[in-house]
Amino acid sequence: MAVNGISGNYCGTEYTDSKTLKAADEDFAGRISDIAKSADPKKTGNTEEKPVFRWLYSADGSTGEVYKAQDYTLEHPVYRVKSWDAAGNLTERVIDASQVNPRGCNTYEMYAYAADLKETGKGSFEETVMHAVSAKAAAGAEQKTWNTWDFSKSINWTETVRELMQSAYDFGDLKGYLEWKKFLGFLKG
Repeated sequence: MAVNGISGNYCGTEYTDSKTLKAADEDFAGRISDIAKSADPKKTGNTEEKPVFRWLYSADGSTGEVYKAQDYTLEHPVYRVKSWDAAGNLTERVIDASQVNPRGCNTYEMYAYAADLKETGKGSFEETVMHAVSAKAAAGAEQKTWNTWDFSKSINWTETVRELMQSAYDFGDLKGYLEWKKFLGFLKG
């Protein structure tokens, strides 16, 4: 079924009928299933670790996961951040979230920082992780790199969030403004 005059960008391809949308949904569901399988402790050999969160970036097919490291303590909040590109190449970093500076850190570090906010109860999944992912996407869009995720590039996350907060305010989205303001408070610690 086509909707006249409206088309959308879904996973990088334009779709206009329900059959194609169903195929795209199945493709997306397959990718999510692949993420779940990649985190299977039987596959990794580590039966004690469970991911704090996972992501799938459909524009370039990359996936990732953040885990509490086995030597994690409140005084030493260490996380393992794994990402796979579309070809399946793994990059893994071990990050002490207490050492992360949101005014200048890369995406691996920010995801560890956001996971720690979530895990220590300072914020919910939506307040921390989802805002970090959204801020990354906004920063990438400004730099015209929205279709690829450069996880190693340093970003001033507080400035990006300030800009998103101002944008929400300018568009009259008070709820969005307050949500970004709360996330900015997390970043300032």
